[in-house]
Amino acid sequence: MTAPLPQRLPLKVAAIRIAAELEALHARLERLEVGLESVFEHTTQGLEGQTIGMIQEMDMLRQSIGALADYIDHVAGTTDGAGLVDTTAAINAVPLRDMAARLSGCTAAEAETGHAELF
Repeated sequence: MTAPLPQRLPLKVAAIRIAAELEALHARLERLEVGLESVFEHTTQGLEGQTIGMIQEMDMLRQSIGALADYIDHVAGTTDGAGLVDTTAAINAVPLRDMAARLSGCTAAEAETGHAELF
């Protein structure tokens, strides 16, 4: 497949497309998570700490992608004709505090990520 020619798009259209792609990734990760859950329910062996950690990381990735999709979708919907947007409501809707802080413009030190929590 050849790459499409570069095109100039309004920020709103580009953001909507990005949000749709992220939402599709979110849905794929959710299906994968459900499938793995089913596999683990039918295993006779206990899960090792490393396996649980990987599952938690996948869950965090799914949540992060979903939060980004929602954020971008909200931003796209409120972008004005000059390309400016009030991100306050979009940031407040992000359920992951560290991500919300980074999207607000905080430095990495200010929005330091913590350890994964059990879900």
